[in-house]
Amino acid sequence: MSEESGIRVLAGRYRLITPLGSRMTRGWDLHLKRVVAVRVFPPPDGSDQVAARAAELVDLAHPGLVRVLDAGNADGEPFLVAEFIAGATLKARLTDGPLPAELVGPIGVQLAKALAYAHSHDVVHRDVSPGNILLGPGDEPYLAHLGIAETPTPAYMAPEQVEGAGPAPEADIYALGLVLLEALTGRTQYPGTDIASIRFRLTHPPTIPEDLPFAAALGVMTATDPAVRPDAAACADLLRGDSAKARRQTRTVLVAALAAAVVATTVMLIANSSGSHSPKPTEHDPLQQVVAAPLNTAPNIPYMNPTPSSQTQPVPPVEPPPERIAPTSQTPVTPPVNEFEQAMAPVQYQATDDDPTWLLAVLQHVREKHKVPPGQAKKHATGQGDDN
Repeated sequence: MSEESGIRVLAGRYRLITPLGSRMTRGWDLHLKRVVAVRVFPPPDGSDQVAARAAELVDLAHPGLVRVLDAGNADGEPFLVAEFIAGATLKARLTDGPLPAELVGPIGVQLAKALAYAHSHDVVHRDVSPGNILLGPGDEPYLAHLGIAETPTPAYMAPEQVEGAGPAPEADIYALGLVLLEALTGRTQYPGTDIASIRFRLTHPPTIPEDLPFAAALGVMTATDPAVRPDAAACADLLRGDSAKARRQTRTVLVAALAAAVVATTVMLIANSSGSHSPKPTEHDPLQQVVAAPLNTAPNIPYMNPTPSSQTQPVPPVEPPPERIAPTSQTPVTPPVNEFEQAMAPVQYQATDDDPTWLLAVLQHVREKHKVPPGQAKKHATGQGDDN
């Protein structure tokens, strides 16, 4: 290391200018005339092992990684030169509070893809934490200090590391899950560096609210058992939402929403019926027959004269309905119009799956699960229940 006007020059090429934090220094490449980030590993970090790991990183290039440009040994001290990213660390950004899900999602996808790339080259990050994640001018994320940490940051250690396991891809996934959880909530799950705080995660998994964005992905990423955690590429798919599993989860949510809409509509119809001046529903109440009737059958509503009369007039005989034909794929069934169908008419559901029968199965299941017992329609509709 040489001196130039009181400014240190490393390996005769890199002029060290100002500290950047995390033991990184802003430097100037005298050969290529560009700004760089330089890290020197003094004792006890300075070792042949660190220098060898740093040299292996020079050939790695990924949009989500801070690229290592040079590595070597100068006057017995290993050093590493990386590209300079103009931005702040995620740790600094979180001092202002949590980030919106619209930003955390793309950040998580890019970091997971960067880890997948590193893992495919047998390189483990060793210390995924907010202090080692840089956000560029457009909030694009970069993983810094890849593969050079001797020990991870205690707050983001995986449970198996607490019990003595070494660095592994599964530990990187766990740490990334905690980082994204902190980015969404603004809260560190396992603060503290004492033994009790570190071991707390062995018996207490992270607290992930069910309505938190990406809750399912974060839950599996931070599973206590490393064998349960997905690999980095699968994490990127889950966070992006385009994996087969994510599509199945989305379809389940849509089915549940549709079922809830059907139940709500049924209750509304019963409530509207109870508010009228009609007699109290009985076992043979036509509306109950509508609610309980299968979807492919028409309710048998007896003839009723809506105009009251003081004189008793003969009731015309009820003509039997025409014989119904069993539904087939060539013979669609069109039930006659009734109150239930009129209420449901404005809502048009069209199955988009290859097999539309799943929608009918859902409706049938809801009907059977939520049908109103005879004589109880009015009580359920008005919210009345047992006093005790």
